[in-house]
Amino acid sequence: LQRHNYCVQASQPNQRESRTPVFWKIRMAETRLGASALFLIMVCSCMAVGHVGGARVRRQATPATTAANKVIATVFGEQYQTYFDLCDIKANAGENDTFEVRKSTNSGKVQICGTNGVAISKGVYWYLREYWNVTVTWGFNFSGVNFKVPSPMPSVAETVRVSSSVKWRYYMNVCTVSYSSAWWDLTRWEYEIAWMALHGINLPLSFTGQEYVIAEYYKSLGMTEEELQAYFSGPAFLAWNRMGNIRGWAGPLTPDLRKAQFDLQLDSLKFMRALGMTSVLSGFSGHVPAALERVVPGIKLTESAGWGNFNASYTRVRLLDPTDEHFVPLAKGFYKMQIQLMGTDHVYNVDTFNEMNPASSDPGYLANTSAAVFAGMRAADPDAIWLMQGWLFLSGFWNEKTVKPYLDAVPNSGMIILDLYTEAVPIWSRYESYYGKPFVWCMLHNFGGRRSLCGNLTRIATQPAHDRTAPGSSMVGIGLTPEAIEQNPVVYEMMLETGWNTEAIDVPSWITEYVYDRYGAAGSNADLQAAWVQLTDAVYQSNFGQTFLGNLHRSPAIPTKKSGINEHEDLYAEPNDPSTMGYMQHTSNRHPKHPYNNMGLHPKKGYGTYGFAGVTAAWRLMVSGASMAAESGTNAIGGPLSYDLVDVGRQVLVDAHADLVVLATAAFDRWNAFQKNSSAELATVGKALIGIIEDIDTLLMTDTNYLLGHWLETAKTWGTTDAARRQMEANARYQITLWGPSGQINDYAEKHWSGLVGTYYHGRWSLWLDTLQTAVNTGTQVDTGKYGSTLLAWEQAWCQSNNTYPTTATSVGVALCQSLLQKYTKATGSYTIAKDTVVNGFDVHPRSALVSKDVEQLKWFCDLDPLCVGFISTGYLKTAVDQADRKTLAGCDLYVKEQ
Repeated sequence: LQRHNYCVQASQPNQRESRTPVFWKIRMAETRLGASALFLIMVCSCMAVGHVGGARVRRQATPATTAANKVIATVFGEQYQTYFDLCDIKANAGENDTFEVRKSTNSGKVQICGTNGVAISKGVYWYLREYWNVTVTWGFNFSGVNFKVPSPMPSVAETVRVSSSVKWRYYMNVCTVSYSSAWWDLTRWEYEIAWMALHGINLPLSFTGQEYVIAEYYKSLGMTEEELQAYFSGPAFLAWNRMGNIRGWAGPLTPDLRKAQFDLQLDSLKFMRALGMTSVLSGFSGHVPAALERVVPGIKLTESAGWGNFNASYTRVRLLDPTDEHFVPLAKGFYKMQIQLMGTDHVYNVDTFNEMNPASSDPGYLANTSAAVFAGMRAADPDAIWLMQGWLFLSGFWNEKTVKPYLDAVPNSGMIILDLYTEAVPIWSRYESYYGKPFVWCMLHNFGGRRSLCGNLTRIATQPAHDRTAPGSSMVGIGLTPEAIEQNPVVYEMMLETGWNTEAIDVPSWITEYVYDRYGAAGSNADLQAAWVQLTDAVYQSNFGQTFLGNLHRSPAIPTKKSGINEHEDLYAEPNDPSTMGYMQHTSNRHPKHPYNNMGLHPKKGYGTYGFAGVTAAWRLMVSGASMAAESGTNAIGGPLSYDLVDVGRQVLVDAHADLVVLATAAFDRWNAFQKNSSAELATVGKALIGIIEDIDTLLMTDTNYLLGHWLETAKTWGTTDAARRQMEANARYQITLWGPSGQINDYAEKHWSGLVGTYYHGRWSLWLDTLQTAVNTGTQVDTGKYGSTLLAWEQAWCQSNNTYPTTATSVGVALCQSLLQKYTKATGSYTIAKDTVVNGFDVHPRSALVSKDVEQLKWFCDLDPLCVGFISTGYLKTAVDQADRKTLAGCDLYVKEQ
């Protein structure tokens, strides 16, 4: 309890010390429920037996307890419902959602009560975390769940009552529904809803199936199916169609598909509402089909500006200005139809100006705009609340003179603002807590589902509690707003605890408990605990949502010819300033003191606060700990431990791949700029570069969560004909690669998945290396235009292909991880060390250091490159290390290869 700082009214000693070792493993695959089994559970729940003071009484099931029992069955299995006696309680005055875990009786059951199904479910998870060391995180086929039953069952010494510290716990970004849940079926959605409930989420975005409502509404006005198809995008791109960014791309969105998505939405809403969640439905923002001009005489539409480099056929979405006389009546009609079809919890998301600016900065116009949006809601639903993303206020258009009139036109009681990126770029504090509007403190964290180990645990552990009680704060909730999920589970577990904490979380002690809960008995392994200490410091203190992504996923460009460069000049190291040594940038490599070097770089770690050496050290420790756990029998290597083992290893190898690209580029530069024969060097480094891509793919293949096949096969299930299945697969392929038809927003939603790495990324880097090697071997310049056309054609062909990929992982990856560690972090040569010494100039790559900072890795890179004779510990490989060129510099060591 002290660890979590929960708002408790009665406390008990922490039970961590009394937890007993696990004696058996639950086979989750054997405990999943079908619809008929769930019906029996609900019937049996009506006869649930409770205990009061040891006396046996019958407890009538309620909608809340029935829904919470479904959560238990969905995640853990039907038989575990019998371990719990669930009941309803009422909140006291001033309390938010509340649960009680009651003192054990002689019934043998744990009694958990709550003010609604979410609170009861959160109470169940609280108990399981505290007493059974259980975690429930994302993972394909329940692989993110660590769940084992202790024997004997630990007792609850005293009743504990816990209340949420905030009214709302929000979940999802408008992009999540495309980047992550585009292909989910009801089974997957019900697991996610159960996950939400266990973590106490009560305000989820519920956008699935809205195109059915939109189509029915516009058809009722006289619009044709053909006109609708010109508006709707394909299913993988609906998020940006809904926001008015694109239209028509990757369609059609057939009536059958719209109806299937709508039916899925109804089933999902039923479960959410039974739990007591407030589902957020879509609102009317004024982004409309062009045909509205035909069916509504006299209406005047404008076109949105271009977006994302798409051509006019896929963008220039029509806009109905909110100040137009038709806006409120049309909005009212839409809301009435949506309420008729889906019901309502009275909260609607509307973003009128997502990544686009209003037509005017006049305060009166802005006030009339927001007033009309709100009036359209209230005309159909007198209790309507407008949920708005604060993302638009990041634009330079917005300031005190524009934000205030826009917000003041809506009553405070009628709006909730998602401060979408609070962990990195808080907006609420710029505008007097949104001038009194209730806001939700959100963690955005991820963009496009791109893979990197990242997050700022210290900030999310401390800042929400601080901001909630800050003078003038109108904070009413915490929220998760990632563009995509199923990555970095540690960050999301901690963030969700802030919604039930009254004070800041102590990160080191929380991480210790997290490792124990995530890995079970193996979590007490010293190396696994030490690995997470390294990760916490190396990657989970970043100031921005994502840190180093590497360039494995990037469409490779031909290096341009450098002019006026002295090949022996070290342009990016200042020997008299150790704080600049080892800096690097994500998009380009500039001088550390260049005015554009504004990425918050860390003098020791590099990009952001990303510690490359710490990630490598963490992987060593994790492999060691996993190996010991497997040998001792305390933990089969699977589930969360396998997920983390592969994820950390993936990051180490992706970082190393980035350095191999640097070395390959350096070899080409030497020929391109100085006409030096570097064919052998390029061939050597190029072979290693392709080899590490293949090894990354092989590593990813060992865990079910890193398989391209899952994404593609689930996409195809939404097609009812061969043609429809091909369209679904093309949607899925384009989204994670080119995004647009010819590389608009290219690689934004990249994924490190086996199959994608082994074919798509492998193919592109192979073409790049072949092109460079041919140029060096023949002494001819690269035709960059021809190369670009060839590369794009290859990428488009991949997106339009339909070859299949595995959906089953190969094997446990511990032995493979040990082999890869030996391969990429072990030198074959011997080195002598000159302490506090550098060599200025004579860099293998004169424009940047390697991102790797692990000394053993740097030895491996130096062994690989034929020109390298030594290196500085900050990552600069050297072509010469003569005594005459050495200088003293505290904190930097020179490693010299022994001849």
